[in-house]
This record gives sequence, C-alpha cells and structure tokens, in this order.
Amino acid sequence: MRSDTKLEKFVGPTQKLLLLVTDLLCIGIGFLLATRLRLSGDVNYWGVEYIGLNMIIVLTLFIGGAYSSKNIRSTPKLPLKTFFIIVASSVPCLVFIYSLGPERFSGLLGRGVFPVAIFLFACMSVLLRYLINQAFQRKKSSSHVLFLSRDSERLDKEITTDLSSISNNIIKADRITAEAASLETVVIAPDFNPTREEHLRLINLRVKGVPIYSLSDFFETHLYIVPVQEIDDDWFVRSEGFAMLHSSAAIRFKRFNDILIATVLLLISAPLVVTAMAAIKLSSRGPAIFSQTRVGLNGKQFTLYKLRTMVCGAEEKGAQWASKKDPRIFPVGRFLRNTRIDELPQCWNILKGEMSLIGPRPERPEFTEQLSKLIPHYDLRHVIKPGLTGWAQVMYPYGASTYDALKKLQYDLYYIKNYSPILDLNILLRTILVTLRRSGR
Repeated sequence: MRSDTKLEKFVGPTQKLLLLVTDLLCIGIGFLLATRLRLSGDVNYWGVEYIGLNMIIVLTLFIGGAYSSKNIRSTPKLPLKTFFIIVASSVPCLVFIYSLGPERFSGLLGRGVFPVAIFLFACMSVLLRYLINQAFQRKKSSSHVLFLSRDSERLDKEITTDLSSISNNIIKADRITAEAASLETVVIAPDFNPTREEHLRLINLRVKGVPIYSLSDFFETHLYIVPVQEIDDDWFVRSEGFAMLHSSAAIRFKRFNDILIATVLLLISAPLVVTAMAAIKLSSRGPAIFSQTRVGLNGKQFTLYKLRTMVCGAEEKGAQWASKKDPRIFPVGRFLRNTRIDELPQCWNILKGEMSLIGPRPERPEFTEQLSKLIPHYDLRHVIKPGLTGWAQVMYPYGASTYDALKKLQYDLYYIKNYSPILDLNILLRTILVTLRRSGR
C-alpha cells in the first residue's frame, strides 16, 4: 500500500524553518498584492507596527500548531486547518491595530486591504505547505518503531505490508526489553498483553514522551485507514467519531451541500453531458445512458445512472470487474472513464437522495453479496449513503479484486468514522486532481 505519511515526531528542523521563512515571505507578498489590488499604490510595510503584525500572525500559527510536527504532516484536514488558523490570526491583529491607533495603519485598513491580504496569505501558505510537505516526504522516516505482538506471523505480515511504508527501521518483537529506552514510537498489537515488568517499561517510555499506539490507532493516525483485520464487533460500539451517524446537524449540513453542489454540477455540465452522449451514440451502438442496480444506504438497492462506456452486451456472461485494458470499453468510453465524465449523471441520484456527493462507492448486489462473505465488517460501508466520489477513490487505485475491495473498505471506514466538512473538502480537491490526471477507470 502506498503512503505519503511520516511519523509525527520526526519532521526535521529544516522543514520547520523553511515553513517559517515561507510564511514570512507570503505575509509580505500578501500585503503588497492586496495594496496593489485595492489601492493601486504602495505602503511601507517595514515600520515597527507592521513587523509587529508579522510577529502576531506567526505567533498565532505557532500556538495553533501550524509548526508542530503533527500538523506539518499532510493529514486529510491540513489544508483547511491551516487556512482557519491564519484567518483566526486576524483577530489579535485587529486588536493590535486598534490598540496602537488605526491611523498608523491607514494603508492597511482602507478598502478592505487587510482581509484581502489575510486571504491571499492563507491561500499561499496552504499551497506552499503542501508542496514542501510533498518534497520532504519522498523518503521514509528513519525513526525506530517497535511493533509488539506475541504472534510472529502477524509481525511478518503487518511489517511487510502497511507498516513498512512508514519507516525503514521497524523493530519487531514479542516482548519489550530494557533496550527499548532508545525507541521513538511503540505500536502494540491486540494480542500483546504486557507483563508487569513490561507495563512499567511502557509507562517509563510514555513519561519520556514516546508515542504509544494501539495497532488500529496507529494505522488510523498515520495511514488514514481503519485496519479491518484488527477490529472486532466491539470497535464500532466503543470508538469515538461517527458524527455522520448520530449528529442531525452534520447530516443536514451534508445533505444541503449535496443538493447545492449536485445542482450546480448538473447545470454546468449539461452541455458536456449532451456532447458526450452524442459522441457515445456516434461511436457505439446502443443507448447513451446506462442504468444499473447498486446497493445503497442500509443495503437498500437503487438504480444508478451513468454514461455508457462499454459495448452493449458487455456482461452477457455475468457481472465482472473492469480491468485496466478492458476490451469491453470502447475508445470514447475510455476517455469518459479516465476523466470521470461518465459519473456525472449520478448527480440525479444525489438529488433523489439515493446517493451523497462523498461516500463509499456503491457496489453491485452480486459483488456485495460475495464480498460480505469474504471480508469482515464489509456491510459497515452501508451505514451511510454511497458517494459520487470518496476517500477510498482518491487514496487507492481502481479496485478489481477481493484484495482491492478489502483495502478500499479500510479507507471507507476511516471516512465514516472521521467525517467532517474539512475532510469532504479535501476529498473534493483530490478528486479534481485525479480527474485532471485522467487516472480513472
């Protein structure tokens, strides 16, 4: 499995210093651009009062955790979290401005220069943070991670798959010894019940600031998945999160966004969809719109609509997953799949309330029945509405096997547990990138 994550504790000082320097530059550029845009002139931003504003903004970022190792990692909520911290810095800035006297900041307060400057700085800072993070995360972490389990087979299995994508220095053991004092992260498998002596050593490590995770928490924090094999029936009952299931405000807010965005998408894409339908009719015999039964909320079946991308009679021999170079897909259909244009008619499913903009992709009943027997907790993905796009779609390549379905379920469960408007926005942005790269299937 691919991962772009690093361990929280080991974001180097070089990266933090680079973020600080770029933030200071972006603040200056934001003020200059805002002045030119709103006043068509120049203001001297080198005075003591303006340097004070810079310090307040940077201090707010520091207090908000923008320079902490945890938040520097490219977490799903990073973009908007950084954006909101920067916007929040405008409050102490305004207090500072009116404490010294607004007349000393005349070039900043007139014609909305200040809010424009903060907005420009926030956009630049979020973008540069993403680029810097990507540049620093090309290498795996060199931190020492101790993975504790009494089961040697579990050790080999987990380390050769998921955990190996995070660090080059995974230490596997079935006990914790005195040498563990030099460790930097500890991960405890469910089957590891520490002895009294081991318990004391773990407590000592925790006191020294060493992060100690359960295996499922570690996967969730660093890989943004819920490891299906490591959770039991009790997990769903006791775990925190799941706001989408019990928060009426979250449900209404998500539904409002679904209706708004689906309506806008339908209106904007109407000419494109009509053009695509004409291209389908000219290049392949059969209807342009394709309908298929899928499994939705609480296992209820519904009719899903797509632009047809396969030749008619493609599944005369029964349901089957699409392959990378599937001969059933005609050329125009392949383009529509790669660009995700074929999914646009599902906006109608969203407006009908059968789907959401974001959620687990709806599967066919034949596949759902099969996968439910093979994959533990597979039916949990049906506790929310299926989506036009989802966390699994932007984090994992197209799935065409039971193994892929298992991997995607882990991302789906992460989304169900950790839903937030910020995560939804992150998924939308990633979906746009996937579409631009034409990496659909």
